[in-house]
Amino acid sequence: MGPNGRFSRTAVAVIGAGAVGGVVASALHRAGHDVTVCARTGFKELRVESGSQVEGFPVRVVTDPSGLEPVRWVLLAVKSFDTQNTAPWLRALCDENTTIVVLQNGVTQTEGVQDLAPRSSLVPALVYIQAEKLAPGRIRLGYGNRFQVPEGPWVQGLVDLFRNSGMEVDVAEDLTTAMWLKLILNIAVNPLTALTLRRMEVFQDVRVRELALGLMREAAAVGVALGARLTEEDVQRTLAFTVEFAENNGTSMLYDRLAGRPLEYDALNGAVVRHADALGIDVPLNRAITALLQALRPVTIVEGTAAHLSQAA
Repeated sequence: MGPNGRFSRTAVAVIGAGAVGGVVASALHRAGHDVTVCARTGFKELRVESGSQVEGFPVRVVTDPSGLEPVRWVLLAVKSFDTQNTAPWLRALCDENTTIVVLQNGVTQTEGVQDLAPRSSLVPALVYIQAEKLAPGRIRLGYGNRFQVPEGPWVQGLVDLFRNSGMEVDVAEDLTTAMWLKLILNIAVNPLTALTLRRMEVFQDVRVRELALGLMREAAAVGVALGARLTEEDVQRTLAFTVEFAENNGTSMLYDRLAGRPLEYDALNGAVVRHADALGIDVPLNRAITALLQALRPVTIVEGTAAHLSQAA
């Protein structure tokens, strides 16, 4: 909001036109801001499907950072392994007045970003959005439309930025616990759907749930050692949550595997393994899952089965 509580139209940039970036860009456009989407592949209009509704958002789409000027807010919505490739965008869009909101998975969201934008402020954000990129500029939103940030001087600005956008901005009093609580879910649902090429219905299988429980307990032990306040009750509640998803819901890692894109395992199970090694904690299940994900090759789809896997894997 501007002076006297009036709406302040703001120039914002979203780096990354995937599922999360698309949903965030659509929310910012809905709020009335001037939105620039920085993408590898251009598209004419951002379209977001939600149930039977399809809404179009005429955001500005650019594929080259040349000529861009710094903006007040940058939403960084690329996968963690792609962070270094955003350097040209960050150089063009950021200065000492810019705040970068890092919308990534894992427990080290801002790692490496400060070096790319040394004069800007960074805000780690936990994203709670289940969405799928169907094609450039075309996103299917399943559920969830919020993200969490730690307490800080940026909170009111972010709340104002997303006012009337349909997206919630929550403040996490204990970001470490919140990050690890989210991670214990992600290190199970993402790899187990990607490895089996099945959606969330795979967690109806008791043996899959047993494996998920083992993965979660290992991650929780590492998180606790790093200061997260997690208990066995949190683990059991997270495991129970896996069977509450609609069976046709997928995960970002499953969608990436089906699309032949790189998998973000290093920020999930890989992070558990790295922290465990530093702490001297044994995490054999997460180590095995990391090795399997690293060894995967692109999926070979037999003609006629691609749509089946994409819609009902």
